[in-house]
Amino acid sequence: MATQLGTADRPLRVAIIGAGPSGFYAAGALLQQKEVAVVVDMFDRLPTP
Repeated sequence: MATQLGTADRPLRVAIIGAGPSGFYAAGALLQQKEVAVVVDMFDRLPTP
């Protein structure tokens, strides 16, 4: 049985550590995917990037 990654009723959850330029680039690339539903959580040491 094949499972579908990131469906509308069960999106793929991704945690990105670091809110620097590479973290934002990775989040943007994930969120631009049309065939996979993604929820992105970003974590950083400081309260503001």
